[in-house]
Amino acid sequence: MLRSLVGPTARDVALKMFALLIALVLIQSLVDYYQLRSVMFTSVEQRASMVADHLAMRSQLDGDFNVGEASQAVSREALWHDDLLGVYLIDDTGNVLEGAETARIANTPALFAHPEIRTAINASFILERPQSFKASFDGIDGWVYVAAIPGTRLGSLTVVSLQSMQSELAAAALSSLVRRMLTTVILMGALFLVLHAAVIGPVQRLATAVRNSVGGYFDPPSDIPKGELSDLALLFGQVFGRLQHSLRDNEQLALVANGTDAGVLIADRTGQIVWANAGYLRMTGLEREDIEGRLPRDILVRHAGIGALKILAESAADGEGRNVEMIGLTKQGTQYWASIEIRPVRDAKGSIRNYIVVENDVSRAKQTEIKLKRSQLELQDRVLDLQHTSLQLEQERAKLTRTAQDLSIAKEAAENANRAKSAFLATMSHELRTPMNGVLGMADLLLSGPLTQEQRDGVTTIRESGECLLTILNDILDLSKLEAGRLELEPEPTSPMTVLETVVEVLRPNAKEKGLVLTKSEEGHIPQRIMSDPTRLRQILFNLVGNAIKFTPQGEVSVSLAARACDDPDTAELVFTVRDTGIGIPEAMLPRLFTRFQQADSSISRTYGGTGLGLAITRELTTLMNGTIEVESTEGKGSCFTVRLPVRVLSEGKADTQPAAAGQTPLPGTNAPLRVLLAEDQPVNQKLMCAVMERLGHQLTIAENGVEVIRKLREQSFDIILMDIQMPLMDGIQTTKVIRAVDEPWNDIPIVALTAHAMEGHCELYMAAGMNGFVSKPFKIDVLVEEMARALSEASMPPSPSRETEKAASGEAKGSPAEDALEKMLEELERMAG
Repeated sequence: MLRSLVGPTARDVALKMFALLIALVLIQSLVDYYQLRSVMFTSVEQRASMVADHLAMRSQLDGDFNVGEASQAVSREALWHDDLLGVYLIDDTGNVLEGAETARIANTPALFAHPEIRTAINASFILERPQSFKASFDGIDGWVYVAAIPGTRLGSLTVVSLQSMQSELAAAALSSLVRRMLTTVILMGALFLVLHAAVIGPVQRLATAVRNSVGGYFDPPSDIPKGELSDLALLFGQVFGRLQHSLRDNEQLALVANGTDAGVLIADRTGQIVWANAGYLRMTGLEREDIEGRLPRDILVRHAGIGALKILAESAADGEGRNVEMIGLTKQGTQYWASIEIRPVRDAKGSIRNYIVVENDVSRAKQTEIKLKRSQLELQDRVLDLQHTSLQLEQERAKLTRTAQDLSIAKEAAENANRAKSAFLATMSHELRTPMNGVLGMADLLLSGPLTQEQRDGVTTIRESGECLLTILNDILDLSKLEAGRLELEPEPTSPMTVLETVVEVLRPNAKEKGLVLTKSEEGHIPQRIMSDPTRLRQILFNLVGNAIKFTPQGEVSVSLAARACDDPDTAELVFTVRDTGIGIPEAMLPRLFTRFQQADSSISRTYGGTGLGLAITRELTTLMNGTIEVESTEGKGSCFTVRLPVRVLSEGKADTQPAAAGQTPLPGTNAPLRVLLAEDQPVNQKLMCAVMERLGHQLTIAENGVEVIRKLREQSFDIILMDIQMPLMDGIQTTKVIRAVDEPWNDIPIVALTAHAMEGHCELYMAAGMNGFVSKPFKIDVLVEEMARALSEASMPPSPSRETEKAASGEAKGSPAEDALEKMLEELERMAG
């Protein structure tokens, strides 16, 4: 009880009541003061007018009333009345005739010199009406009354003292204020006690019960008086009950909304954002204060690319739902594909109460869709290109039969056909590599087994012929890359002398077989290290030195290397010179010597063989390396080819950053038998791989497409996958992505691409899809073994029986939603295929 009396609510109410009553007392006291003051002035004026009224009455009753009688009357009034400070008899000019001696005012002349006094005297005679007012002079407060005596030119001026009257007025006002204050305090105390018992106390107890409600549970106090407050307590109980129920529902809904990756927004019927889940904030990069409590149009002013808000604004405008896909922007400006669904929530009357916005990031699905469409368009373009090329070739064949007048037109068309032919050959090189894989692979297997000398000679011939054909294919591929502008240099620290020595030592057996002398020499100081592409540098030298050996029946072939200084101290010009004592080149053939598919004459191709691509590729590579190539030749005496290449020189002390040569470091994982899963749809390659794996001691399982690969992985345990790229139903890239995406123990199995797709950039594409290695067809067995061992080592998955344990453990996941989805996908692919 005491606490409630001195509590903040009681104090606040008491202070407000006290302030209100004090204000009322002060106002009433002020009114009383002015009323008493008015009464006082009325009484004073009556007292002052008594002298003037007496003189007026005598002048009317006494016919011989004169100045003397008036003076006597004025003197008697001044002597008989102590409250009169002065009674003066004056004429109409304001001169004092009597009263100065009897007045208690020390300075009478100063009184009559006062402007207000003079004005009042004049007004009373002119207007014939008394004048009265309060005046202060010489520190005295008095009431002045001036009146003219009727029928005479005389008047009276009476000054009444206000001192006693003012004292009485102050005492009366103070007494009234004290009485009213005491009455107010007593009334306020009684009123406060009644108000506290009836309202303040119950309200404070109700507020305490509300503050003590924990977790939404409300316990109403039992001593609340019946009436509105008891109804309010009951209403609080109902509200808190509903609040507790709503709190549980909201917690469950928030748990669901915040636990999903989808973005969820709740807006009111005007579109104002009420709530956003964590998924939406992550997706868009916005903060809660950026959107909550704001309208879509206000947010779009600062972040115009937020797609869901644009659609929400449209729905709020027409009250309709939406389901769209569009490109959205995050707060940071990053684009993403979004699937947006907006649904209005209506009440029982059908009026819109809220809008629910659900946004999903479908960028990956859209990218896949775009890639599929792009691949389809590219395939269509390739088919059209092939059809167009075939049509052009047919047209060219018909044009060759025309007359000589059409030769210029035919020449231009032939050049167009030649470019189309290059594109066609680049496309066909992949198809030719696949059977070549079988030819060279089977030949290697036969040569490694027991053969008679005659059989070995035949197989060796097959092998050499295949290598020759593969060289031609590689030349065609390089030429296609150069024409298409897709061949890129890969500069790295290189030793030019090492490159030269390698080329000479590799080709020395060829020269020795023909009885030729192959020499190399250096001129001047040769840089130890340069930045260059060693592969393309070796290719240039192999083409030039190989041609020199091929076209030199007897004598010698010499290769020299010199270095020329440039203006830049970090740059030098390497000069490679290849001389031979061969058949030479006719002068007329020199201008078109570097033309593709061209040789000195047709007899050379019949005698020495070749396609005429070597020098063309050499010139293209030299140009790509910002160099030049020159030729000097005398028919019957020999030729001299000079290649000049500008290179950047590295300091002598710079460490060699080239990786160690393959085969110098033992590769782990090549001795134990492996369980190998081969994805291959070509029967010849399947047969070849069966023989290779059997020879290596590995167990091979074959799957003809990507769908079959997935099924095999689910049924058996494997150590590594050799993945072809071009397969029916599901290609190798898509199959790899599926393997890496599923939640299975085998999702990290090493995968090595084994394919004839060996163009520039293919290896990076396979690695990006999730593969661990790459081997191009036709392959060499030792290269395949090294790549398999490297993939196993990098994946840190040595073959062991533990994989069976993992497989058995993963069996418990059978029947899970992910497993069912994978099963449905595989069945759908098989159904679509046939």
